Amino acid sequence: MRSGRHPLAPYPSPEQRNRELEGLAAGCLGVGRQAELVVYGTSVEGRPLSALRLAGPGSGAPKVLVCANTHGPEFIGNQVALGLIRSLIQGSPPPALVELVDRAEIWIAPCLNPDGYARTWAREGRGSLASLRHNARGVDLNRNWPLPPGERRRRLPGAGSDRPGDATYRGPEALSEPETAALEGLLAAQNFLASANLHSFMGTIFPPRVRDRGSARRYTALARSLRAGQGHAYLKIASRTFDTFTGEQEDHQHHHHGCWSVCVESFPWRASFAQHLRAPSLFWRFNPRNPQRWVDNDVPGIAAYLSAAVALGDRPRS
Repeated sequence: MRSGRHPLAPYPSPEQRNRELEGLAAGCLGVGRQAELVVYGTSVEGRPLSALRLAGPGSGAPKVLVCANTHGPEFIGNQVALGLIRSLIQGSPPPALVELVDRAEIWIAPCLNPDGYARTWAREGRGSLASLRHNARGVDLNRNWPLPPGERRRRLPGAGSDRPGDATYRGPEALSEPETAALEGLLAAQNFLASANLHSFMGTIFPPRVRDRGSARRYTALARSLRAGQGHAYLKIASRTFDTFTGEQEDHQHHHHGCWSVCVESFPWRASFAQHLRAPSLFWRFNPRNPQRWVDNDVPGIAAYLSAAVALGDRPRS
């Protein structure tokens, strides 16, 4: 470490991230918004799994969820998730976020894999993809979700491996990990209407794999709303023919919980390679040196997508 500055700065340490989340909850109260921190479980290594709940306008308000950092080194998603709350407190929220707060109860779970985050920080972002991406038991949490009934996992790259040590090792069974099991409990208890799951670094929007044309059309419209809210609009990638089930969170949320759910990969790959043709560590392939640029780009889009999902007034069919 040089000059007292951590190599992953300006991203926060695990302790700084936790303090900021606590501060954001208090800051919401300061601007007249009711908020609370909810610990919905603990990680393999005993770290709290925390979410910030921003109360809705009434007891019957629909609930929406923003998740991030299910993979250890993807810190930019964490910052985008927290940026939704920061923009409210700082007094300059995008119109779609103001509309969303007035119509829905918002949950922010900014770090689904705190052990992976802490390991990435301790190793200064250096290591193989598997060594940083996984939870503390070597499992890719975004391959640990159940497949829809009757579906099989195809042997395709990235579809989830059954070999420990692989970057996409899915674990011994679905929901075997405390992080996914705890989140599943939260999903079941709160019955979210819509969700955005934040990753990096492709600059893309991935809806779940759906079987019916009606749901596919709805996701096209929802992705259009998200893109319209962004300055740099991300590419939507979806196919009812060539897509496959991999044990990812958005597929499970759509098919099991009846929740409109998309994966948003922040920080486009072109920007990543423009930043570093040869990144000094794996971390800097996944994260921008200036996170605020992409926070400002993505927060309005995420808010617009969630507002559009609330406006639909119905749930998807599995």
